[in-house]
Amino acid sequence: MSYSGLLGGAERFLLDMAGGLADTPSLACPDGPLAERARAAGLHVIELPERRLELRAGLRDRVGAPLRIAALARELRGLVRDLRPDIVVAWGIRPLLAAAALGRERPPLLFQHNDLLPGTAIARAVRAAARRADAVSTASECILRELGGEGTVSYPGVDLERFQPSPPPSAPPEVLLLGAITAWKRPELALEAVALASRELPELRLRIAGAPLGAEGEQLLATLRRRAEQPDLAGRVELAGPVDSADALAGATCLLHCADREPFGMVVAEALAAGRPVAVPASCGPAEIADPACAVLYEPGNAHAAARAITDVIENATELGTAARPRAEKLFDLQDRQRDYGQLLEKLSPPPAPRHPPPATALVTVTHNSAHHLERLIKSATAHLPQARVIAVDSGSSDDSAATARRLGATVIELGENVGFGRASNAGVAAAEEEVTVLVNPDVELVDDSLARLAEQLAAGKPDRLLAPVVLLPDGSRQDAAQAEPGSAAAAAIALMPPAAMPGPLRRAACPWTADGPRRVGWAVGCCVVGRTSTLKQLGPFDERIFLYGEDLELGLRAADAGIETWFHPEARVIHHQAHSSLPEFGGEPTELLAKQRRAVVAERRGRARARLDDLLQATTFADRIALKTLTRHGTTRERAQLRALRVARKQDTG
Repeated sequence: MSYSGLLGGAERFLLDMAGGLADTPSLACPDGPLAERARAAGLHVIELPERRLELRAGLRDRVGAPLRIAALARELRGLVRDLRPDIVVAWGIRPLLAAAALGRERPPLLFQHNDLLPGTAIARAVRAAARRADAVSTASECILRELGGEGTVSYPGVDLERFQPSPPPSAPPEVLLLGAITAWKRPELALEAVALASRELPELRLRIAGAPLGAEGEQLLATLRRRAEQPDLAGRVELAGPVDSADALAGATCLLHCADREPFGMVVAEALAAGRPVAVPASCGPAEIADPACAVLYEPGNAHAAARAITDVIENATELGTAARPRAEKLFDLQDRQRDYGQLLEKLSPPPAPRHPPPATALVTVTHNSAHHLERLIKSATAHLPQARVIAVDSGSSDDSAATARRLGATVIELGENVGFGRASNAGVAAAEEEVTVLVNPDVELVDDSLARLAEQLAAGKPDRLLAPVVLLPDGSRQDAAQAEPGSAAAAAIALMPPAAMPGPLRRAACPWTADGPRRVGWAVGCCVVGRTSTLKQLGPFDERIFLYGEDLELGLRAADAGIETWFHPEARVIHHQAHSSLPEFGGEPTELLAKQRRAVVAERRGRARARLDDLLQATTFADRIALKTLTRHGTTRERAQLRALRVARKQDTG
């Protein structure tokens, strides 16, 4: 869990360590650059709400910080309940404080601490919370000392293949300042130091490379630009903006680092990997990364001392640079750091439960212009159910869904036209020869091997059932994918009171998808349903008269009539990204078709009297939500459209 969705040094460290694990982890963080990079790297991402990053900027932050931590703790508690992780890694202070509220029933907790403590009161709280963690890892020795000295130092790693050493350039000496433009990095010190050092090195150049952080960074950049135009620096300074760090280091004579208190200093380690000597403050992380064999250390914040360090480094650049690469290889090789971090997590992991090989399983998915999401499904299935066969039934796609499925190793059935979800699914089930079949939407993502546990239950000779896992939405909340019978007492309770407003016992009784243990349900939303292949073939599984919508409701009711119950199993889980290919086809949510199909299914399977009762409960649900949202000043467009659609469906049926 990361509180920040940005992509700073700590977040890049997170991606490096997560990407080196044998099992694909789930990352909970706000949407943004970190989430985008994590998805591209194949991690499972749960999108947390974005919250203010400031802790002490003003009264608003001091008052609001505990509330934000409490909200984060509530979200983490839900994720632990639903994902059932082997380990929780609190990546930073705020996730640690949230995890500390989980109580004794939580999984093992690792606190990954990558920063220096901000203040006395917060430091006291963090040290107390850290003592409750099962293990502590820090990015440097100085962080660990400040925290209290108990834990493991896990240095971030550098991709040594990307940062190749090379001789210093023969052009005029260039000092490189590399990193985000922000006040605490002290970039103005670099300008003053270079202005002083240029008295001895007249050809000296300074390149400042990095993007400004926020409005404050933009203002600082403007200040740097004005200072660089002064006579003692005119023509000597380049403000390069964002650059590739490997390329920038290859063109530099040395790296200058200016932050007074840097917890680690990734750019310093990268400079060593590139065979570049460094001038760094004699404090915190940079003083650990570099030693006198490859660096000159200077008094933090002292421009004259920094100028002398620059002069010394440039005069001895070849000798210092030669020693830089071996130090990087010894301490900061990314593969070594990933291996060590994986071993740290293995020590915390509970011993794996003995398991039998899962039965032969087929995953059947229907694609219709679903190429982008299909890739995520198949890759997650390959990672977590490597023995399962994916059967992709393409129903008239105009994109490269079929080609994508083939490229990723799936069995592909091309129907040549859009025949509807039910008929396409039935074609996939008919082709399945495995003992168990999982019906799954292409916009679903597996996060672990828990579907294999459902397959094992079915193969073990237990009662013939349809099984449904917890379906998590991208924000980690549960989708109402396990439903009560239409017109039942549970449906009436939901109509009269929103689930969020119900007392806990009533919510668990009335809302099947909130259950914490297996329970029978009326029907399951068709985004993920598991059954014996023979059972599904016997059932159809779907009624091919239904082109789209209502097939899952009809299947659940028809299966119940045949003595095949549907059960919700919250010990299994998937993520549903709800990227419906049907929405573009209909220009939005097809509320009228949804209402019409539901009414027709309930009337056919349960009779017209039950359909009329279900209409009443649906109308009550929409009216209640409209009233509640109006009172709380939330939009009611969707609920009003649903209510209108229900009226139209009733009128068409009775007419």
